[in-house]
Amino acid sequence: MKRLGFLLLFLSASVLISSCGQDKNNSNNAGIGNEASIPDNVKIEQAVTDSLYAAVNREIENEVSADKDSIIAEAFTAVAETQGILNLLEENKTEEAVSAAHKLIGKLEVLLTKDPSAEFILADVSFRKNELITDIETVREIVKSAKKSMSQGYYQEAAELLKGLKSEIIITDYYIPLATYPDAVKLATALAEENKTEEAKVILRQLPSTIVVTETVLPLPVLKAEQMIIEAGKTDAESHENSDKVLNLLDAADYQLQLAEEMGYGNKDKDFKALTKSIEVIKKSVKDKSDSQPKFDSLKKDILKFKERLFPRKDKNDIK
Repeated sequence: MKRLGFLLLFLSASVLISSCGQDKNNSNNAGIGNEASIPDNVKIEQAVTDSLYAAVNREIENEVSADKDSIIAEAFTAVAETQGILNLLEENKTEEAVSAAHKLIGKLEVLLTKDPSAEFILADVSFRKNELITDIETVREIVKSAKKSMSQGYYQEAAELLKGLKSEIIITDYYIPLATYPDAVKLATALAEENKTEEAKVILRQLPSTIVVTETVLPLPVLKAEQMIIEAGKTDAESHENSDKVLNLLDAADYQLQLAEEMGYGNKDKDFKALTKSIEVIKKSVKDKSDSQPKFDSLKKDILKFKERLFPRKDKNDIK
């Protein structure tokens, strides 16, 4: 126990974890704070830093908004109305429960007619942030300690050390299975009409477990690196006299990619290698005061492909 206590103390002293804003109705909690893991030797103006985090926030909001736009009103209310019917049955208000159930069945029928071939309908979306404010050396020390614990058989200690090694946005989608959900509501309604309320309640209690959940993980260091590269490209386009600012932004972007690599997002020494090489090529071009815009355009496309390949946006087509 002493050993575990020491390692946990080491972990808490080495990193600062900004815990997640999980409530889907309070999206401000999922904003990106201004304390980014940027190396001390890279100086970025506060105004630029603020705009970068605002851009990351917008990207996350756009990801979530795209899903919210796909939510159908009938699906969004179906889960809450199912719970409301169950509550009425628990209060022995059977007639009210049956009436509410028939209304819900009508809504579910609308869902079925809107897209008869659909197996799942998006009912809700939420997102939360787990942001780790740290640096590469600290991450390496944590991984080193975890490996040592693993080699000595202290698996739970290793798990404790590694579970906080995350800096990411998690987008969660909730889908209603159209093959089973409407029929279950109909069956529960029929049972309630026959005064078999206990059987009806059993079915309604089980319905939430049929909701299908998918999660998409977006690493914050990669999102930050992308926005830094975009900002560097804009700054370079304004004037070659901005080269110092551009180089600092590229250094910071490279650092974020290295941080993501050290944290285990993607295959170490493989997936990030091409991006790092491209950044070095652009830095040389900027130093030479050459036309770097084609290279920036290429790098922005590469990092977008990188994100889509390693961290694809999950939807109902990914449900097994």
